[in-house]
Amino acid sequence: MRPESRSESSMSPLWTRYSVHMRATLVFPAGLLYAFAIAGAAEPQEAKPTPPSELTVDDSFSPTIPRPAFSAGKGPRVAVDEHHRNVVSLASYFRPVGRFLEKDGYVVQAWTQTFEPSALQGVQVVVIANAQAPEGAAAGASAFTAGEAKALERWVRSGHGLLLIADRAPFGGPAQLLANALGVRLDDNTVLTKDPDGKPTGELSISIQSDGDPTHPIFSGVSRVVYVVGESLSGPGPILKAPKGTYSGPTADATDGPPSAGKPLVLAFSHGKGRVVVIGDAGIASAFGSVKGSAHRGISEADNATFVRNVIRWLAR
Repeated sequence: MRPESRSESSMSPLWTRYSVHMRATLVFPAGLLYAFAIAGAAEPQEAKPTPPSELTVDDSFSPTIPRPAFSAGKGPRVAVDEHHRNVVSLASYFRPVGRFLEKDGYVVQAWTQTFEPSALQGVQVVVIANAQAPEGAAAGASAFTAGEAKALERWVRSGHGLLLIADRAPFGGPAQLLANALGVRLDDNTVLTKDPDGKPTGELSISIQSDGDPTHPIFSGVSRVVYVVGESLSGPGPILKAPKGTYSGPTADATDGPPSAGKPLVLAFSHGKGRVVVIGDAGIASAFGSVKGSAHRGISEADNATFVRNVIRWLAR
């Protein structure tokens, strides 16, 4: 798959983990972006895309924003990475989200080149979701060069905003070099619970009052988010944590594992003069539907849209 292509086939890959979502009874969508079918092997492997016949971009996602943060086209520039074989980008599941952010006044653009200081001039927020290593690279190889990680870290420290999203295994590995530069560890696991019939599911309907920081501006107007088949994190500024009853597994099929309750799922922190948000689930910021199920998943669930809007506002301040 070549995420930079805008063909229909490149816009439909998602996690096989979505099949777990389809049989679950909780409220959450699919954390988004392909889930990677590994038959119990903990060793990183290439993610397997869900067939285009099963998932589609939900272009009908188009909620109103009563009080935009900026006048139309007058807000900060938001660059959405497409250069690193991103499963989620403006060429796919972030496309409707980009239009949503434009309603808030932002100028949203695709990022199609290496991250370098000179190229980043004029950009206020960078969004990177489920980046992958170059095609043909070894399993777990970095999606970013050391130079890119250094450039982004310095750029953030100088007063800009970065939203880094890395789904459940195997997406943590390719993003770890960049995360390291920001003092963040991606667990490259899957946060799971069990549905009423005892089967593992990564669908988590999370109360902000119980497992988040309701005083943080990112949760203004947000009471519940849906987080599914994502990974846990560690680092500064945890604002959302895994609820009771969750455990950590190497794959979405793991029937048991060490407890993960209390482990961070979302981080939001200052880095020098800039700000960083790290999320371990891409579905929360993606607009997608299922041919076999609901046409509105991901960002359409619970208060996810308000959460994503607030994240970008906080980063662009």
